[in-house]
Amino acid sequence: MELGSSSSRKSRNSGHKLCLCGLKASINQAWTDKNPARRFYGCPRFKFGNGCKYFSWFDEEEGTEWQKKALIEARDEIRKKDRIIEQLKVTIAEMRSDLEKKQMETVKDEDEIVRQFEECFV
Repeated sequence: MELGSSSSRKSRNSGHKLCLCGLKASINQAWTDKNPARRFYGCPRFKFGNGCKYFSWFDEEEGTEWQKKALIEARDEIRKKDRIIEQLKVTIAEMRSDLEKKQMETVKDEDEIVRQFEECFV
């Protein structure tokens, strides 16, 4: 087994990094303002709360300031559009519900008109 640093190990056969639990480290992507879209290795159990908190950068270097700024702006724009899409889905659901209610009322009104016609002329 090769030793990389005190907090990372590489399996000799697979070439994959192993976390301190001995599991294949997962590759994740940071979306913080400091490290937008920067990839890193982490313990696959971390998100479940029982991992070893292993961390190592996958990317060799950080992006330039203009790259970071562009990625942050794109991330924020996507998040904004996602919020708008969710709001539109709610509005569409409400409009569908209103339309169904109005269609039911129209059918009831038509039935009442037919009933009244039959009472008067039949």
